[in-house]
Amino acid sequence: MGIEVMVVSRKLIVFLLGLGLVVCLGLGFIISDVLRSAEDNQQQKPIIQVKSAELRMNADTPTVLEKEYLRSHKVLISDFEHKQDIVGKTVDEIRAQYTEANGFTVEFKDNSLLIHQIVDDWTPEDKGKYRLKEFRGMVAIYRGPDNQNDSLQRVTAIRFSALPQDIQELILQGKYEFSSEGAVNDALENLDEYF
Repeated sequence: MGIEVMVVSRKLIVFLLGLGLVVCLGLGFIISDVLRSAEDNQQQKPIIQVKSAELRMNADTPTVLEKEYLRSHKVLISDFEHKQDIVGKTVDEIRAQYTEANGFTVEFKDNSLLIHQIVDDWTPEDKGKYRLKEFRGMVAIYRGPDNQNDSLQRVTAIRFSALPQDIQELILQGKYEFSSEGAVNDALENLDEYF
């Protein structure tokens, strides 16, 4: 009987260990399933999206216009003169109005709107320059941005050869250049003595 008790005890221990292993595996699967479903519920929570109101320009929004004149190699910076056209609009709406195809780029930076325009021309200041040049032996007035891109305005009655040599040299070098018609007329009055 002692051997039988021992055999039964061993069989009972093996049975209990096997049962414990099955129970542990079952509990592991149940716990794993519970954790997976809890994780899925967290991922499936509805997300609330808050859309911020789009920034719209108002009359107080600083608006700068940069005009880049390619022929003059200058950039002129000024206030945007058509501000009333952009008040109440978003940056995207302004970009649709002032497109890159028309030479504009629009950027909102540091609480200011910057409109950059590329102009394939001379600045108005450069277009309005006057200079004295020699034309068929006479002193003439030319208007335009430089010696190669100006047009004859009028020929004076002053003979180029009657001018002193140093003035002739300065005119030939393009040094007799003026910012306005009044300034060129003042210079001509000083040259009248050579008429």
